[in-house]
Amino acid sequence: MFTQVVVHRPRPEFRDVTLAYLQQAALITRSVAGLVQSAVWSEGDDERLVLTTTWESAEAFTAGEDALFDLFRSVPFEEWMLEPLDVLLLDEIPPPAPQE
Repeated sequence: MFTQVVVHRPRPEFRDVTLAYLQQAALITRSVAGLVQSAVWSEGDDERLVLTTTWESAEAFTAGEDALFDLFRSVPFEEWMLEPLDVLLLDEIPPPAPQE
């Protein structure tokens, strides 16, 4: 599995539009081949909004990345955000095999 985590810290006046956009993006990405899950999260203080996408593999993410890029190309993140997006690309580390 492979997960992308994108942390958004919107300016207060752009929080609602950022949230609506992320929710729409989560719905749209669910139709991309290789995607396992897409979800929007809010930190307890509502200061940060997080979009996570989990993929079958890093290769599936790479193949679907163009569709995601097209979704976000028109978003004025520089205007909406207090700071640059924090993007994490996470490869799953499988648990060790059971020892006998």
